[in-house]
Amino acid sequence: MKHIIAIFALILVFVPNAFAVQDNENKKTVFMAVWRGCEEACQGFHDYLKGQPVEIVVRNANRDRSKLAGFLEEAKALSPDLVVTWGTSVSKAIIGTRNEYGSKTKLGDIPVMFMIVADPLGADIIESHNISGRPTVAGIRNRVGEDVQIKAMREYFSVDKVGILYSSGELNSVLNTQKLDALSKEMNFDVVKEEYELDSSGKPLPNQFDEKMAQLAAKGADVVYVGSSSYNQTNSDAFTEAAIRHGLPVASAYDSMVTGSSALISVSNKYYLVGQLAANQAAKILFDYAVPGELPIAELSSYSMSINMAVARQMSLYPPIQLLRFADLVNIESKDANK
Repeated sequence: MKHIIAIFALILVFVPNAFAVQDNENKKTVFMAVWRGCEEACQGFHDYLKGQPVEIVVRNANRDRSKLAGFLEEAKALSPDLVVTWGTSVSKAIIGTRNEYGSKTKLGDIPVMFMIVADPLGADIIESHNISGRPTVAGIRNRVGEDVQIKAMREYFSVDKVGILYSSGELNSVLNTQKLDALSKEMNFDVVKEEYELDSSGKPLPNQFDEKMAQLAAKGADVVYVGSSSYNQTNSDAFTEAAIRHGLPVASAYDSMVTGSSALISVSNKYYLVGQLAANQAAKILFDYAVPGELPIAELSSYSMSINMAVARQMSLYPPIQLLRFADLVNIESKDANK
């Protein structure tokens, strides 16, 4: 009897450990490199995979390009089941361009998926809008097209001149400005531009918003558009408040500039939902063993429009009925746009 009890005790000790070993063997590892912390898209990715046997290792560049080479080496040494890159700078540094690596990547055989890249085709990460053309690369397209943005603005007010304030040190901003230039001929509007002055490290010098907005207003801009710029998004309050002082409404592809700051209108894909879509694609790679390059470049099926009613009141730019029917209205009760 004592022997039976002893054997039973051993089973109680070792069986849970055996299950733990099995769980560890089945657990997948995702290495995620992000540009500006674990924001909405990163959180959506985490939430979607919650409860799954996945360990997500997050590395934050905090807008410092010098950290990206170290992230690449760490990812290669870790050899995770999937690498996820957030943003254009991070994706180019860790995946590499097609011009540099052809159908291969800097990661060798490690699967990788990009998200929150404004123009992956223009950044030379993928072969076409629909496929990556690289066996180990999958991706998420999150940007609402500039033609849709201009149409939405024109549903609200007259747009003949679109103002752009951007940094030549941000590739995504440069590509976005080039897109608008090309689109302006097709849709019959002018693009008026101002560039930030940069320091020796390629970052915008501080306290330029008021001066640059004054210059855009002097050039006759009807609206200031923020299509893709981490710098403008990070400095949303200073950016939008300077624009308002000079009588310029701000339209943005970033929903947060309306819901959390003083932009007037946004047409966007919610970052949280983009992160959830990315996690859905990641699950196909991790658990269904899908070949990343055989997955289409995924995108959300619809976009969201937000209107900041406090700004609308302050600038006497009340939205027309056709927009009120489907836009999300924020700050409806607020008396002041400058929160």
